[in-house]
Amino acid sequence: MFEENFCIKRIKELMEKNGYNTYRLAKQSGISLSTLSSMFEHNTEPRIETLEKICSACNISVAQFFERSSRDLSKEQDEILKIFDSLSRKHKDMARSYLLFLSENE
Repeated sequence: MFEENFCIKRIKELMEKNGYNTYRLAKQSGISLSTLSSMFEHNTEPRIETLEKICSACNISVAQFFERSSRDLSKEQDEILKIFDSLSRKHKDMARSYLLFLSENE
């Protein structure tokens, strides 16, 4: 399970790694400075859309963002995520659609 405020802590780690302050992350990600500042001040977890923009600004996938918890994944789940990360956007969308189809028809 993820620790409390995992996303906030992880974002701060990525900011440090990339040499970003809040202003620079806002510029690189296209997220307003007020949104980021509020998120940090109130320790509120970001929405997925915000997280995707942050990951893009840091040149990582959302899966890589959460990689630290990979010990919670089975070998099979870890393998699937690695394969998924290597796919093009089009193929990721196709794989996701197929998985949704399978889950709805179980």
